[in-house]
Amino acid sequence: MNRARRTFLGAAGAALCWPAPGLRAHGLLGPVLPALALPAVEVTLHDGRRLPLAAVLRGRPTALQLMFTGCSAICPVQGAVFAELQAALRRDGAGRGPAVQLLSISIDALGDDARALAAWRARFGAGPDWRAAVPDVAGVDRLLDTLRGRTAGADRHSTQVFLLDTAGRLVFRCAELASADAVAQALRQSRT
Repeated sequence: MNRARRTFLGAAGAALCWPAPGLRAHGLLGPVLPALALPAVEVTLHDGRRLPLAAVLRGRPTALQLMFTGCSAICPVQGAVFAELQAALRRDGAGRGPAVQLLSISIDALGDDARALAAWRARFGAGPDWRAAVPDVAGVDRLLDTLRGRTAGADRHSTQVFLLDTAGRLVFRCAELASADAVAQALRQSRT
């Protein structure tokens, strides 16, 4: 793909991430003003450590997605988007402040554990800047409600990517099924 086409597609994808005029600051798409704190929940990471979510998020901008490892419908697409985003961030991110962290949070507190999360990461070639975590059942509900990530149906989660600042606060909501280029562009804009 030539450079002009990549630039155009990246800009078009970013436009899909950006909200239409008139959406409220705490709407379902675009900038979140003021930034919104996530609930105090503990998560189990892919390496088995149990930490407060705030500790996982603190100090680094984060792109967060909701998923679960037993999903065979849309979650693999989300994993592929994060794999693409990881590659783009490695290519483009050198020397631009703290490295962006990718975080896949499972909504299946009863079915996912550290081993399943580690396998998820391996499946998509996750590097050290891509973590996976699962809260307990109550934590899943609190996160879904705060992120407005609850949807109808068996998967019951949004396919949005949520951008968090270095304090772990929600600052931007990308469009449903945003491309890696669109998320990367939104990350660049939210960091300026």
